[in-house]
Amino acid sequence: MASEKINAMIEVFNKHIEEAKDSTKKQIACRNKLLFIIGINVGIRASDLRTLKWSFFFDVQNNDEFEFKKFYKIQPMKQRKQKKFVPMYFNDAVKTAINDYVSKYPIENIDDYLFPSHKGNEPIVVSSLWRIIKDAASEAGIKQNIGSHSLRKTFGFWCWHLAEDKNKALVILQQIFNHSSTQMTAKYIGILDDEIEDMFYSLDLGLNMIN
Repeated sequence: MASEKINAMIEVFNKHIEEAKDSTKKQIACRNKLLFIIGINVGIRASDLRTLKWSFFFDVQNNDEFEFKKFYKIQPMKQRKQKKFVPMYFNDAVKTAINDYVSKYPIENIDDYLFPSHKGNEPIVVSSLWRIIKDAASEAGIKQNIGSHSLRKTFGFWCWHLAEDKNKALVILQQIFNHSSTQMTAKYIGILDDEIEDMFYSLDLGLNMIN
Protein backbone atom coordinates (compact mmCIF):
# COMPACT_ATOMS: atom_id res chain seq x y z
CA MET A 1 0.00 0.00 0.00
CA ALA A 2 1.51 3.31 -1.08
CA SER A 3 2.14 6.03 1.50
CA GLU A 4 -0.59 8.29 0.11
CA LYS A 5 -3.10 5.47 0.51
CA ILE A 6 -1.97 4.84 4.09
CA ASN A 7 -2.40 8.55 4.86
CA ALA A 8 -5.80 8.63 3.17
CA MET A 9 -7.03 5.74 5.31
CA ILE A 10 -5.73 7.33 8.51
CA GLU A 11 -7.61 10.50 7.54
CA VAL A 12 -10.78 8.42 7.22
CA PHE A 13 -10.27 6.96 10.70
CA ASN A 14 -9.64 10.47 12.08
CA LYS A 15 -12.85 11.66 10.43
CA HIS A 16 -14.77 8.83 12.09
CA ILE A 17 -13.34 9.83 15.47
CA GLU A 18 -14.23 13.49 15.02
CA GLU A 19 -17.76 12.76 13.78
CA ALA A 20 -18.62 10.02 16.30
CA LYS A 21 -22.07 10.73 17.76
CA ASP A 22 -21.47 9.22 21.18
CA SER A 23 -18.63 8.03 23.43
CA THR A 24 -19.08 4.37 22.48
CA LYS A 25 -18.81 5.06 18.76
CA LYS A 26 -15.84 7.34 19.36
CA GLN A 27 -13.97 4.61 21.23
CA ILE A 28 -14.73 2.12 18.45
CA ALA A 29 -13.41 4.62 15.89
CA CYS A 30 -10.23 5.07 17.96
CA ARG A 31 -9.91 1.29 18.24
CA ASN A 32 -10.18 0.92 14.46
CA LYS A 33 -7.45 3.50 13.87
CA LEU A 34 -5.21 1.70 16.37
CA LEU A 35 -5.94 -1.59 14.60
CA PHE A 36 -4.85 -0.18 11.26
CA ILE A 37 -1.64 1.42 12.51
CA ILE A 38 -0.53 -1.62 14.49
CA GLY A 39 -1.50 -3.90 11.61
CA ILE A 40 0.78 -2.17 9.09
CA ASN A 41 3.66 -1.95 11.57
CA VAL A 42 3.93 -5.46 13.05
CA GLY A 43 3.24 -7.66 10.03
CA ILE A 44 1.17 -10.45 11.60
CA ARG A 45 -1.88 -12.19 10.14
CA ALA A 46 -5.37 -10.90 10.89
CA SER A 47 -6.06 -14.07 12.88
CA ASP A 48 -3.19 -13.14 15.22
CA LEU A 49 -3.67 -9.37 15.10
CA ARG A 50 -7.20 -9.59 16.44
CA THR A 51 -6.07 -11.52 19.54
CA LEU A 52 -3.38 -9.06 20.70
CA LYS A 53 -3.59 -8.21 24.40
CA TRP A 54 -2.13 -5.32 26.35
CA SER A 55 0.15 -7.83 28.08
CA PHE A 56 1.86 -8.45 24.73
CA PHE A 57 3.07 -4.85 24.74
CA PHE A 58 3.49 -3.90 28.39
CA ASP A 59 5.12 -5.03 31.60
CA VAL A 60 3.58 -3.87 34.88
CA GLN A 61 6.08 -2.15 37.17
CA ASN A 62 6.07 -2.14 40.98
CA ASN A 63 4.32 1.24 41.03
CA ASP A 64 1.55 -0.22 38.82
CA GLU A 65 2.75 1.77 35.82
CA PHE A 66 3.04 0.20 32.39
CA GLU A 67 6.33 0.01 30.53
CA PHE A 68 6.73 -1.08 26.91
CA LYS A 69 8.48 -4.38 26.39
CA LYS A 70 11.36 -4.46 23.93
CA PHE A 71 9.61 -7.23 22.01
CA TYR A 72 7.11 -10.03 22.38
CA LYS A 73 7.35 -13.53 20.95
CA ILE A 74 4.03 -14.42 19.39
CA GLN A 75 3.05 -17.93 18.34
CA PRO A 76 1.11 -17.52 15.07
CA MET A 77 -2.03 -19.62 14.83
CA LYS A 78 -0.96 -21.15 11.52
CA GLN A 79 2.41 -22.20 12.97
CA ARG A 80 1.33 -23.65 16.31
CA LYS A 81 1.72 -27.23 15.11
CA GLN A 82 5.33 -26.37 14.33
CA LYS A 83 5.66 -24.80 17.79
CA LYS A 84 7.22 -21.79 16.10
CA PHE A 85 7.42 -18.35 17.72
CA VAL A 86 7.93 -15.06 15.87
CA PRO A 87 9.33 -11.93 17.57
CA MET A 88 7.19 -8.82 17.36
CA TYR A 89 8.98 -5.50 17.93
CA PHE A 90 7.38 -2.15 18.63
CA ASN A 91 8.47 0.87 16.60
CA ASP A 92 7.65 4.51 17.34
CA ALA A 93 4.46 4.43 15.30
CA VAL A 94 3.12 1.52 17.37
CA LYS A 95 4.14 3.10 20.68
CA THR A 96 2.73 6.51 19.76
CA ALA A 97 -0.58 5.04 18.57
CA ILE A 98 -0.92 2.93 21.72
CA ASN A 99 0.01 5.80 24.05
CA ASP A 100 -2.50 8.05 22.30
CA TYR A 101 -5.24 5.45 22.69
CA VAL A 102 -4.40 4.65 26.32
CA SER A 103 -4.38 8.34 27.23
CA LYS A 104 -8.05 8.44 26.23
CA TYR A 105 -9.04 4.93 27.32
CA PRO A 106 -6.82 3.74 30.20
CA ILE A 107 -6.04 0.04 30.49
CA GLU A 108 -8.30 -1.64 33.02
CA ASN A 109 -6.80 -5.11 32.81
CA ILE A 110 -3.42 -6.00 31.31
CA ASP A 111 -4.97 -9.18 29.90
CA ASP A 112 -7.74 -7.38 28.02
CA TYR A 113 -7.79 -7.50 24.22
CA LEU A 114 -6.74 -4.40 22.30
CA PHE A 115 -9.52 -4.93 19.81
CA PRO A 116 -12.54 -6.23 21.73
CA SER A 117 -15.85 -7.03 20.11
CA HIS A 118 -19.12 -5.60 21.35
CA LYS A 119 -19.84 -8.93 23.03
CA GLY A 120 -17.59 -8.27 25.98
CA ASN A 121 -13.97 -9.26 26.50
CA GLU A 122 -13.70 -11.25 23.29
CA PRO A 123 -11.60 -10.17 20.31
CA ILE A 124 -13.26 -9.04 17.10
CA VAL A 125 -13.63 -11.76 14.49
CA VAL A 126 -11.53 -11.78 11.33
CA SER A 127 -14.53 -10.91 9.16
CA SER A 128 -15.13 -7.76 11.22
CA LEU A 129 -11.46 -6.80 10.95
CA TRP A 130 -11.65 -7.30 7.19
CA ARG A 131 -14.77 -5.13 6.95
CA ILE A 132 -13.20 -2.30 8.99
CA ILE A 133 -10.21 -2.12 6.65
CA LYS A 134 -12.17 -2.62 3.44
CA ASP A 135 -14.78 0.02 4.29
CA ALA A 136 -12.10 2.56 5.27
CA ALA A 137 -10.24 1.94 2.00
CA SER A 138 -13.44 2.36 0.01
CA GLU A 139 -14.26 5.61 1.83
CA ALA A 140 -10.72 6.82 1.14
CA GLY A 141 -11.37 6.35 -2.57
CA ILE A 142 -8.88 3.52 -2.99
CA LYS A 143 -9.73 1.40 -6.02
CA GLN A 144 -7.26 -1.35 -5.13
CA ASN A 145 -8.70 -4.41 -3.39
CA ILE A 146 -7.81 -3.70 0.23
CA GLY A 147 -8.58 -6.11 3.06
CA SER A 148 -7.17 -7.44 6.30
CA HIS A 149 -4.33 -9.23 4.48
CA SER A 150 -3.24 -5.89 3.01
CA LEU A 151 -1.96 -4.81 6.43
CA ARG A 152 0.62 -7.60 6.51
CA LYS A 153 1.57 -7.08 2.88
CA THR A 154 2.03 -3.35 3.50
CA PHE A 155 4.38 -4.10 6.38
CA GLY A 156 6.42 -6.40 4.15
CA PHE A 157 6.54 -4.04 1.18
CA TRP A 158 7.77 -1.09 3.25
CA CYS A 159 10.34 -3.20 5.11
CA TRP A 160 11.75 -4.15 1.70
CA HIS A 161 11.32 -0.73 0.10
CA LEU A 162 13.13 1.16 2.87
CA ALA A 163 15.94 -1.38 3.26
CA GLU A 164 19.41 -0.51 1.99
CA ASP A 165 20.10 -4.19 1.25
CA LYS A 166 16.91 -5.34 -0.43
CA ASN A 167 18.09 -8.92 -0.96
CA LYS A 168 18.84 -9.25 2.75
CA ALA A 169 15.45 -7.71 3.54
CA LEU A 170 13.73 -10.38 1.44
CA VAL A 171 15.56 -13.13 3.32
CA ILE A 172 14.48 -11.68 6.67
CA LEU A 173 10.89 -11.22 5.49
CA GLN A 174 10.89 -14.80 4.25
CA GLN A 175 11.63 -15.90 7.80
CA ILE A 176 9.05 -13.56 9.32
CA PHE A 177 6.35 -14.73 6.94
CA ASN A 178 7.43 -18.38 7.08
CA HIS A 179 7.61 -18.60 3.28
CA SER A 180 9.43 -21.38 1.46
CA SER A 181 11.41 -19.00 -0.77
CA THR A 182 12.29 -15.34 -1.25
CA GLN A 183 10.51 -15.52 -4.61
CA MET A 184 7.28 -16.31 -2.78
CA THR A 185 7.90 -13.39 -0.43
CA ALA A 186 8.57 -11.02 -3.32
CA LYS A 187 5.35 -12.05 -5.01
CA TYR A 188 3.40 -11.83 -1.74
CA ILE A 189 4.35 -8.22 -1.02
CA GLY A 190 3.91 -7.14 -4.64
CA ILE A 191 7.52 -6.48 -5.55
CA LEU A 192 7.39 -8.44 -8.79
CA ASP A 193 4.29 -6.59 -9.97
CA ASP A 194 6.00 -3.23 -9.42
CA GLU A 195 9.20 -4.36 -11.10
CA ILE A 196 7.31 -5.69 -14.14
CA GLU A 197 5.50 -2.34 -14.48
CA ASP A 198 8.75 -0.41 -14.12
CA MET A 199 10.42 -2.58 -16.74
CA PHE A 200 7.71 -1.84 -19.30
CA TYR A 201 7.79 1.91 -18.65
CA SER A 202 11.59 2.02 -18.75
CA LEU A 203 11.49 1.24 -22.47
CA ASP A 204 10.54 3.67 -25.21
CA LEU A 205 12.05 1.87 -28.19
CA GLY A 206 11.72 3.83 -31.40
CA LEU A 207 10.17 6.85 -29.65
CA ASN A 208 12.66 9.27 -31.19
CA MET A 209 11.74 8.05 -34.71
CA ILE A 210 7.99 8.54 -34.33
CA ASN A 211 6.63 11.47 -36.32
